Amino acid sequence: MNHAEETLAACQEIIDNCTDCGLCRAECQLLERIDESLVSLATRQPTVSEAYNCSLCGLCESVCPAGLSPKYMFAALREQSVAKGEIEIEDFRYMFPDRPLNVMKLIREANGIGYGELNPDRECDTAFFAGCSMLTYDPHLVHVLFKTLQQESKTISLLTDCCGLPLYQLGLKEREARFSQGLKDKLLRLKVKKLIFACPNCYYQLQPMALEMGIAIQTIYEALEDSELVNAPLAEHQRKIVTVHDSCPDRPAGKFAGQVRKALAGKGYSLVEMEHHRDRALCCGSGGQVSHFDPELAQSLVQARLREVEASKVEILTAYCLGCVLNLSKNQNQIPVQHVLNLLLEFEQDFAGLKKRAQSLLEGPEGEKLWERVMAD
Repeated sequence: MNHAEETLAACQEIIDNCTDCGLCRAECQLLERIDESLVSLATRQPTVSEAYNCSLCGLCESVCPAGLSPKYMFAALREQSVAKGEIEIEDFRYMFPDRPLNVMKLIREANGIGYGELNPDRECDTAFFAGCSMLTYDPHLVHVLFKTLQQESKTISLLTDCCGLPLYQLGLKEREARFSQGLKDKLLRLKVKKLIFACPNCYYQLQPMALEMGIAIQTIYEALEDSELVNAPLAEHQRKIVTVHDSCPDRPAGKFAGQVRKALAGKGYSLVEMEHHRDRALCCGSGGQVSHFDPELAQSLVQARLREVEASKVEILTAYCLGCVLNLSKNQNQIPVQHVLNLLLEFEQDFAGLKKRAQSLLEGPEGEKLWERVMAD
């Protein structure tokens, strides 16, 4: 099917099967703001703006009793918008992972972040796929994880690639396919037999490719299951009350959600669930690159999540996606936010405002010069 046919099929599925129960609208700030029945929205087809204001979080899928996917409809509209030239997608090329320089690479370059001492991207049976956010914003955690994994398996390589998810999120389907083929070629060249993922987005984005290639995949929690440090119980005074923010791509399988709760409980933490958790979790506000298209909505998503955190009366908010950690810690410090791996490996980090500080290098006259480099054709 071409893009128009895919969009029509996605909309028709909703038109034919939606009972207009309103559950998705009750849970989704975007659908609530559109204030229209889902059938009516699908009939007229969402606008370009509406499509790119969806966080693609999938909560609508989780609550739909008919198993429908408004998320897929919005994603299909994104692809159609790009194909028809209805959006100047090149205006967002600073996010494209297949360009020689993008904003992630620039931040690493400007802050002197590199991984040469870890001898990355080398031929090896087992490879650790850290993901862009961790590589860019938390090099210390990357080093700690890599050295911990080395203790479990002496032969392991660090991969410094992006999984390609931003291309899919932006509606660049063909470009994503080319990028994925390049990554597939690299994995073949490096003779990788097993991939270990810290990021749930990367895990689920590359799961089909790994399956096709016969590459085994593990979450970082499976890889560290027998780690002495992870399994060492906390001292009594360290056993705090925590709540887990779940990552959107983990909704259907719940793999990370189950593993991190088991590991945290085994470590000695007391767990309290928020009203929305596991497959019903609220988006952190960074899903679908929505902050680049509707910052106000993105911030509203952050605030909605933090209200549930505060209501849970916990001592620590933790998440297993670094993007979520950074987004939920960017403008509040009442309740500390930590990555699950910080808690399991027993070292805390100050994430409050970290992403904003890292991106501040793009401000001022020197920042303008750096931005010109990123946006150069």
